[in-house]
Amino acid sequence: MKRRFPSPIALAAVAPLLLSATAYGQGLGPQHQIDEETVNKSLSTQGYSPYAGRNYPTQVYWGDQHVHTGWSVDAGGFGTTLGPEEAIRFAQGEEIISSAGNPVKLSRPLDWVVIADHSDMAA
Repeated sequence: MKRRFPSPIALAAVAPLLLSATAYGQGLGPQHQIDEETVNKSLSTQGYSPYAGRNYPTQVYWGDQHVHTGWSVDAGGFGTTLGPEEAIRFAQGEEIISSAGNPVKLSRPLDWVVIADHSDMAA
């Protein structure tokens, strides 16, 4: 015998009724008032995570996690001629000549870079 479960639409229609009936049964309906002391006590309790109250980064490192140079066949196929040395110098903030022949420089150097070249066609 195959067991049948209620459809998601039926569950969605019935769930609010069950939840509101449970809340009223526990005295949590509109007639229940929460006093200011209870609110302040629950909000002042130390949370689990020490980082929960932070809304700003404390240490940010800027970088690029996936750089291909002319050593990778796919990047080389699209015209990239620069090698890993040029890519690292560019990431460090040096001005280099791009594959298109234009001088390029980052407005500020990166903190880190990953050269992710493929092993085929490596020099």
